[in-house]
Amino acid sequence: MAARVNEIALAHRAGESGFATCSALAGMMDDVIRKAYDASARSGERIAVLALGGYGRAELCPKSDVDVMILAGAGDHKALAEQAAKQLLHVLWDAGLDVGHSVRTVEEGIAQHGQAIESWASMLECRLVCGDQSLAQEFFDAMGRRVAAGNDAWFIEGVFEEVRLRHERFGNSVKLLEPNLKKSAGGLRDFHAIFWLYRANDPAYFFRIDPAVPASKSFLDGLMRNGVLDASEHAIVLSALEFILRARHEMHFRRQIAADSMEYSVQREVAETLGYGPLADMHSVEVFMREYYLHARVIFRLFQNLSHRFQEMTERRRSSSHVPEPLNEKLVRIDDAIAAAAAAQQLGSACDVLEVFAISAEHELEIDAGLRRVLANSAACFNDEQRRSSDAALMFRRILNSRRVAKTLADMNELDLLSAYIPEFGRLVAFFQHNVYHYFTADEHTLIAIGNAERLREQSNVLHEVFRNLRRKDVLYLALLLHDIGKPRGVADHEITGVEIARDVLDRLGMQRDFDDISFLIRNHLVMEQVAFRRNIHDPATIKEFAARFAKPELLDYLYLLTFADLSAVNTNVWTGWKASLLQELYQLTSEVLRRDLKGVQIDQFRQLRHEETVDALVERLSESMSREDVHAHLNGIQSEAYVALFTDDEIEEHIRKIGSEETVSTMFSHQEGHTEVTVIADDAPFALSKFCAVLSANDANIFDANVFTREDGVIIDRFRVSDASTKGELSHDVCVKIAKDLNDVLEGRIDIAHLFAAHRRKWKRRQRHPVNPHTRTDVQFEDNPTYTIIDVYAPDSLGFLYRITETMSKLGLDIYFAKIATRVDGILDAFYVLDRNGGRITDPERQQVIRADILEAVKQLSEQELSEASN
Repeated sequence: MAARVNEIALAHRAGESGFATCSALAGMMDDVIRKAYDASARSGERIAVLALGGYGRAELCPKSDVDVMILAGAGDHKALAEQAAKQLLHVLWDAGLDVGHSVRTVEEGIAQHGQAIESWASMLECRLVCGDQSLAQEFFDAMGRRVAAGNDAWFIEGVFEEVRLRHERFGNSVKLLEPNLKKSAGGLRDFHAIFWLYRANDPAYFFRIDPAVPASKSFLDGLMRNGVLDASEHAIVLSALEFILRARHEMHFRRQIAADSMEYSVQREVAETLGYGPLADMHSVEVFMREYYLHARVIFRLFQNLSHRFQEMTERRRSSSHVPEPLNEKLVRIDDAIAAAAAAQQLGSACDVLEVFAISAEHELEIDAGLRRVLANSAACFNDEQRRSSDAALMFRRILNSRRVAKTLADMNELDLLSAYIPEFGRLVAFFQHNVYHYFTADEHTLIAIGNAERLREQSNVLHEVFRNLRRKDVLYLALLLHDIGKPRGVADHEITGVEIARDVLDRLGMQRDFDDISFLIRNHLVMEQVAFRRNIHDPATIKEFAARFAKPELLDYLYLLTFADLSAVNTNVWTGWKASLLQELYQLTSEVLRRDLKGVQIDQFRQLRHEETVDALVERLSESMSREDVHAHLNGIQSEAYVALFTDDEIEEHIRKIGSEETVSTMFSHQEGHTEVTVIADDAPFALSKFCAVLSANDANIFDANVFTREDGVIIDRFRVSDASTKGELSHDVCVKIAKDLNDVLEGRIDIAHLFAAHRRKWKRRQRHPVNPHTRTDVQFEDNPTYTIIDVYAPDSLGFLYRITETMSKLGLDIYFAKIATRVDGILDAFYVLDRNGGRITDPERQQVIRADILEAVKQLSEQELSEASN
């Protein structure tokens, strides 16, 4: 058997079709089971072995489950069948096969109807492998009578519920970073659901399954033969199924398990094994994944289009009224859906097509299956003249001004009509960036972002208030629709390219007067997150520079909302409470400056006045429980607006008490939603920050934010926000205790940091980690600031990165006064505010070049070590 599997694998990698590989594997399994049956069967037994599920459909993949039903005759034959099943299974187990099984009579098999959806579906997929043919025929005839009854509402509703729950569980999208080839939307199971619906309700599709021709292919041929699909549609669906099956075969052969999740780490290898190479500016894996998304979309659309027949069947039975209500000459309303009027079999213009979606959006109505088919054939309406039609533009603007923008645009995208009307958007469809940061394709990300913005009306927070007071929500939605429009021309500087593309789109939409605002939002859509997450927002210079970008306060409102919507649509882990608070604080600080119309030195004066008021109030509160002189000395010694903004009154009081105690090192932990704040107080010393980072990293604490404060007397107060490397949540009590002990031991010289970290690296060598992406940006850049030199470091993520980089900076004679740690799953974007040991900025180009070279060398060594360990 192993030799035959190897032959099938070689044929697959030589280009054998997906269905042919399925047939070969099913045929091989049939031979094995027949031999086992012959070895275990006894005369007089009336039993038959039926293949179920994927094996029944003759659609086995290399590591698919193999399920059989031992069909028994009535009376004593059931007991004999159970004994025969045990003997059969022992023979199969001895051969190393794990086969799922059940023993049923004909009546028990038919009784699965009304029990569990999966059980009845497996009955519908069964075929005879060996045994009593007349008994098997008796069962097939009984099944046929159940199918002939038609209108199987229990099964129809159950299949729809299974699909709904499965889609929810697997991301509710065709276009995911790591799709499940079987169970995601657009996966093989969506096609199987259509197969079940037709096979359970229409005798024309209850055919005898031939093991030489997989059932899905026979079913697809039947759809064309019966006029449900034309030849072109048949070819497109067949190509999609072949692609997904070949990818699934490769996953199973490669992993030697039933691996259906197309994990990021194997996508490149699968793509190259299946013969994909680079195309234009796309890497081989991006070409492969884009093709997957387009094929999966075909399957998803087929499910939507063909399943509507059965959905309407059950809805008609439940609904109380089906009297059409005219909406216009071509459209009627039936219950909660729009349908085509009896006389309207086609739509004549782009305006007609867009009006359907405008009515759907404004009245929150679904589009029925018949009208969807009409719309699907309406792409020809969108020629250049129609795209520039003012009537069409009016309809599209009605959509943007409705209360259901995202859903409506998603419906248009699903039917290829959004890109028909805005061809520039078409290049975003299935556009895939191969990194673990971007969880969705560009078009899906865009539509999710619009939906996230729309849902702000249901919330109660600062974002909700800003959204509620927004004068023109259509401007926000259109800016979101176009914010990534330049990416297919090149991800770098796509915000600049996007502005150029947007001009013509806005001209066609009759929104030329909004170009300045929308182009500003596209051009700056990355800026607010960069400032919030990579700069010290409590530095007056940061707010002054950021506020200078805005010609009017309303643009800040738009950018705040756009930044939230964009970030929260990247992947499920990007938008956190911590990031929300940073972005909100930047918005509020900048909004106050803009609404007071402060400029230049006025901003400095205003911020200084506010800081002094905050400090005075803080001194008054803390002086109730401790010495006023100690409070003054502490706050005057730090002189940082960020310090009093970052820490609460109670925390600052605790800092003062800890500094006044005899403790050499004080470590405090505060658990927040999804992370832990670690504050370390100690005397300043060379390499102190790098040692802190090493201890945290060695205890599996991922650092994603660091704030460094140094008093004039040399006391350092460093605050780190960390998460557990395994759970991605807050640190456990035991880990906190270990961190506190290790910090004391390291700073007092009882533990050598190199040995501590070496042990940590050995531990992580045994764990699976994301591979280093060779295309991740690596760079070191310098930016001037009135007080500090800012060093931005871009690099692949690696174990102990912050420890090694801060150590390198200390060796270079740099003191770090503030750090922003933006560690993403696909790379590092860290910023360090530094001065030299004399308190001066780093302005000499030659000195900058030395610093840059040393940091890049450290990054190179870390990356090489990661790659070396990944290959071992």
